[in-house]
Order: sequence, then structure tokens, then C-alpha cells
Amino acid sequence: MLQELCILKGFSKEIADSAMSSLSEISGEETKTSFAPMTDSMQNRKVEDVLEDLFKGIPGEGKALTEGKRVVFMAVHSKERAVAIMRSVKSVSVNPHEIIFAMVTETALKWTVGHYIDHLAEEHEYMKTHNPAQDPDMKKV
Repeated sequence: MLQELCILKGFSKEIADSAMSSLSEISGEETKTSFAPMTDSMQNRKVEDVLEDLFKGIPGEGKALTEGKRVVFMAVHSKERAVAIMRSVKSVSVNPHEIIFAMVTETALKWTVGHYIDHLAEEHEYMKTHNPAQDPDMKKV
């Protein structure tokens, strides 16, 4: 069975539970996706260390960050799974266009959680005001 993990910041436990329930309706038994709240103690830790602990079943210490920017880190095995998670979270959220979603990359694994959130927030703001179709570098992608 494949294991996946999503770390959520800015979501209540009820919203996270609803999103997980929505996801389980469309997921088969071949994939187990867990949702974990981002906690204040994770901010200064490397993303890879946080993920390693969570995959081992060691929860984050400290207070769950249920307010502020809403961010979803996805440690998933495919883009299709990321899209399914995004749809599930958006389906139970108010103002879903304000949620920042990110598949965890090799580069991000070496960053602290706080740095990664700041980087994603900058990208998110940029994408709100710029059309990637008009960016010559994006046309290559």
C-alpha cells in the first residue's frame, strides 16, 4: 500500500477531517493518505525531517497552526493524486482560490518549513497578478 502525507496549515480539524473524508470517497484502498496539522514547532525544522517523523507516526509537537495563510504540503506519488487532494480540500473550504498547494520537491526537502511557506506565498502572490502564458520562460514548460 502506498502511503501519502499532507501537512495542513491554517485549517481547522473539522475542515481537515472533511477533506480527508472527501478524498477517501474517491481513493481506493491501494493508497493511504494521512493529513497532519502543521504545528508551531515545525517552522524551524527541515521539511524532510518533519515528513520523516510524520511518516513514522511521530506527531508534530506544539500548537497546531489553524489560522493565517492556508497551505497544504503534499508528499504524494503522482500529480493525479495531488489534483485529487486539491479538489478534496477545495470542496470543503471557503475561498479555495486563496489556498496554497505544493507538492514537496527535492529542493524543498532541504528548506525549513517556514522558509518553504514564505517561498510558496511569494509564488502564489506572483501567480495571482501574472499570466504564465505571457512569460517566455513558462512557454517552454
